[in-house]
Amino acid sequence: MLSRKQARTAGGVRYRALTLRSIDPDGSVDMGALDDYFAVGALPPDHLSQAGDVIVRLTSPYTAVLVDGDTAGLVVSSNFVMVRIHSFLLLPGYLFWLFNTPRARRAVSANAGSNMLGAVNPRYFAGMELSLPSPERQRTIAGLNALARKETALLRRLAAEKKRYCDSVLDALQNGYRKGFPP
Repeated sequence: MLSRKQARTAGGVRYRALTLRSIDPDGSVDMGALDDYFAVGALPPDHLSQAGDVIVRLTSPYTAVLVDGDTAGLVVSSNFVMVRIHSFLLLPGYLFWLFNTPRARRAVSANAGSNMLGAVNPRYFAGMELSLPSPERQRTIAGLNALARKETALLRRLAAEKKRYCDSVLDALQNGYRKGFPP
């Protein structure tokens, strides 16, 4: 459907497009890896990602992404299925967590087609039967998952900063060693 609306040249209305490489294995979107998508005209809002959508890769590792304010308005290619929740009984943060559990990924993998890519049919997600806990429990699980993801991201940033710090100290020591002693 979106291929018919795509402009032949780099003109028209510009959107950012979600690609397989823009999804990190942890379920976050690498905003620097989004592609440009040029449409011949403005796309209807229901063709673009909206906050609260859960987007799932249709090929292994079947990673799910929760759309927030930063990732809303993206064009979603046919490599993904976009799950839009229209019920107060299911919270998007809970569904995001659920889709990223090893158990859910195994279930999706078991229902993947026999083609080389191991792609799952998008209709599989529409027919999934879920046993839902209460909205309060869903909120608790989603909140804890969000905190754990935030902590993991902070720890990664801390590790990167620590590595840069150690490298600069070692470089400074090496440069001081060279200046103070003959070769």
